[in-house]
Amino acid sequence: MSKDKDSSRPEKTKKPTTPSKTALRIERAKVVIPHAGHGFNFKHHVFIAKLKRGEIWALNHLSFAAKVAVTPLFEMWPPDPGTATKPAKSLPQHTTDLLTRVSTEWSPLPFYLDTQYLGVPGAPSPANANTVFEIARALNLNAVPVTSPIFSPQFQQVIASVVAKDGKGVMFRLPVNFFDNPLNLPGYLNGLVVALGTSRDNVDILIDLAYRPSITEVQQLGSYALDNLPFIADWRTVTLASGCFPQSISTDPLGTWIPYSRTDWLGWSAVASQRANSGKRVPTYGDYGVRCGGAPAYIPNTPDPNLRYSAPDTIWVRKGAKTPGSMRAICADLIKKPFFSGPAFSEGDAQIALKATTTKPTNGQPEQWIQWCTNHHVELCASQIQSLP
Repeated sequence: MSKDKDSSRPEKTKKPTTPSKTALRIERAKVVIPHAGHGFNFKHHVFIAKLKRGEIWALNHLSFAAKVAVTPLFEMWPPDPGTATKPAKSLPQHTTDLLTRVSTEWSPLPFYLDTQYLGVPGAPSPANANTVFEIARALNLNAVPVTSPIFSPQFQQVIASVVAKDGKGVMFRLPVNFFDNPLNLPGYLNGLVVALGTSRDNVDILIDLAYRPSITEVQQLGSYALDNLPFIADWRTVTLASGCFPQSISTDPLGTWIPYSRTDWLGWSAVASQRANSGKRVPTYGDYGVRCGGAPAYIPNTPDPNLRYSAPDTIWVRKGAKTPGSMRAICADLIKKPFFSGPAFSEGDAQIALKATTTKPTNGQPEQWIQWCTNHHVELCASQIQSLP
């Protein structure tokens, strides 16, 4: 005869399961926010970035107030080459991995998707673009395709198909040299609108000045392009974008803070102020964050530990040696600086402050450093943009 269990003995309680970091990011992305959607005014930020995990983490961890005010422009990049122990991914697998992360950590918010680097320079592959957008469609992503008047008719046919199937409009990304012959611009732009089977109020214009280390350059080139943009009142959105971060910081000295002027923001601010005072359409602000723009580069070696910390007018850069404790020392020095925003400003700042006080000497991975600095940068841009009159 079996004995009855002692009812007076308390049952063991299970410890609550702590959600994983991935699960928390997924839950954060599900929170509904009042995003502007596909149409927004100048109080917005178009953040141009390679579609990488660090940037997705940074966007996912934005405050909800900042998320409302940003639309990323993700640039697809080819799979990294394989190694002796790790074969290269196929483009479909590479794309699926990246866009699945977008689906779970950014969806259902809108973003632009640019495939210009999937091909030879200046000639993106129509087949590769079709592959990318088929995967985006299968994942039900809110992706707006990006094209340029300089691309081939075959590429435009693929984009036209995407516009027709997805109904989210299209972005025209215009390099500054596109404005060299202003008299030809109406024909080029109208021709592309017709070829894509759309209308101007369904088109976003991005004037891309690329890397411009001079405020004057941004101001002069930006003003010229905007003044010569045909039908400026008709486009769904108009963005003026540039970058201030150099192609490489490999020659920067170790152990000291190096200032890089935020020429993108300062130049845009001057243009925006002039146009507002003249009653002209004010463009949305676009930038490349704390990375350089241009074609993606494969870097097989781990860079020196470094932070790229944005202040209102400057990006401060500090590098350290590849020795244990180097990143901890950089963070510990940063939190003492007057330009540090404080650990409560953003998740990136909180992580920097945490690293400054850790007892562990590990430096972490470059992806983490980009996560922290990009999250802080986009949060800062949102606060600056929303403070505009």
